[in-house]
Amino acid sequence: MTPPTRSDSILAGPHSLAVLAVTLAALALFGAVAASGPAVAQPDRPTVVVTDATTSAGGTTTVGVVLTSAPDGLSGYYLEVALGAPDVATVESVDYPDQFALTTDPEIGDQGDTVVLEAADMEGAIDPGATSVTLATITIAGVAPGEAELTVDPRQFDADDGSAVRPATGTGVVTVGDDGTADAGGTGPDDGERTERTDDGSDVGTGTDDDTTTGTLPFPTPLVLVAFLAFAVIALVRRD
Repeated sequence: MTPPTRSDSILAGPHSLAVLAVTLAALALFGAVAASGPAVAQPDRPTVVVTDATTSAGGTTTVGVVLTSAPDGLSGYYLEVALGAPDVATVESVDYPDQFALTTDPEIGDQGDTVVLEAADMEGAIDPGATSVTLATITIAGVAPGEAELTVDPRQFDADDGSAVRPATGTGVVTVGDDGTADAGGTGPDDGERTERTDDGSDVGTGTDDDTTTGTLPFPTPLVLVAFLAFAVIALVRRD
């Protein structure tokens, strides 16, 4: 006589299927949460900024070209600074800090609206982790009342180990007033707002040094749906 076939498989019946569904939903929820992980604030990206300044028509002022941070040191750089309105202000001269032992003569454009700078730290004066590194100080001459935007193009930056550094950039503004406007000089890199740019030169937003990356993220929608499904299945099990 053939023994009766059992039909009580662990996968048979509504209760067992419900338990399996709850288990799979819980595993999916746990895996998604573990994969997302905690949100961690990212360190500020090194940024080359040009400080703001104010002068009068016929007067002069100075602006600083500053690298906000050098996590891996800085062995040298090659960049160009441009003035957006040479009818308002022009580049007159440039001074390099003493920490750059090797420099090239600044190449000032014919209209005084651009200047190319290049320098190298031959003695390791700029240590890894340095902040607010002054790359050069530019003397600006006021021509006529108005505002002239200062932009920077970081063509090449090298860390101490020779690796390439691709900093973001921040713009500055030279304000030229009437002859009676006092020269306020350049402002530091921590003052005012700056426009961050990507490597291709497109704007990605305006921020200040107070901007931070928050560690709170919204709960992902797929996790909410999985949790809702789990609760629905539990309710079905209890009803049966």
